[in-house]
Amino acid sequence: MNEVTNIFCSNYGQDEDIIKEVERKLNVKKESGYFKGCNNISIYYEKFIVENEKGSIVISHGFTECLEKFTELIYYFTEMGYSVYGLEHRGHGRSSNLNLKEKSQIHIDSFDYYIEDLKIFMDEIVQKKGNSVFLFAHSMGGAIGTLFLEKYQEYFEKAVLSSPMMEINTGSYSENMAYLISKFFIAIGKGKNYIFGQGPFNGEYNLEESATSNKYRYSRHLNVLRENEVLQRSGGSFRWINEAIKATRKLKKEENIKKIQIPILLFQSGKDTFVNDEGHNTFYKHANNCKFVRFDNAKHELYFESDDILEPYLNEIVKFYNEI
Repeated sequence: MNEVTNIFCSNYGQDEDIIKEVERKLNVKKESGYFKGCNNISIYYEKFIVENEKGSIVISHGFTECLEKFTELIYYFTEMGYSVYGLEHRGHGRSSNLNLKEKSQIHIDSFDYYIEDLKIFMDEIVQKKGNSVFLFAHSMGGAIGTLFLEKYQEYFEKAVLSSPMMEINTGSYSENMAYLISKFFIAIGKGKNYIFGQGPFNGEYNLEESATSNKYRYSRHLNVLRENEVLQRSGGSFRWINEAIKATRKLKKEENIKKIQIPILLFQSGKDTFVNDEGHNTFYKHANNCKFVRFDNAKHELYFESDDILEPYLNEIVKFYNEI
């Protein structure tokens, strides 16, 4: 039996006793608080400290997410001997909602703020650099992580980019059209309006359109959100999509990709409806040291997927982090 199999929680969310045991073990290790990010914005963080740690893993989460969504993953990492650090990006979870009228909306004035918030987090809270400090970055957090790695080379030894946001699926609009539309709405003073087709958090059950195919993990987290208004997030603003498109275009430039010297493990999901493959393919083509793994039957949230996908996915991550 391998390292993951020994601790794996099949269909996490189905058994309340397992949930309570996982949370009990994590709460013993957990510390939380706030730090001041760019422009004096309050950013929430959590850290889970393991004695005699193998190393430290920093989590950069995705669009609309909070750290509660990573409870199962954090449990696996800590049980395998890694301390874990995570922040909730500005406008997410318990971090400042940036004084928006609609509390569940995602908005950003500049994507660069995400990157600089992460640097402050590394400098003031994680306080580690280099050897045995690893990044785990998902979706929007993958874009943040990639831009961070392109700008600041000395902080991480390795990085996992899980279905990273390197090209956004903009639906029936081309990326360029979505960019021009967002630019227009910003110009007429409506940059804080919701993107077409998006709106406030409603708490409705919709597994089919979600980013996972696992009903237990999905239902468990949906109930957590329903019970905690502060964690509820939903659609993005025109300014957010404008900044996100500019960010993904920047991170895919060959000269920027080439700046990353550390090993990268890049995951792609075959049934992803949130980000497009082309961004990953471009990054992989120009990367110096990148392993590419695709799960054809997976939806966007690989770390939240069904057992037959999640367990081999975790095995790939553990093998990558453990390699000397």
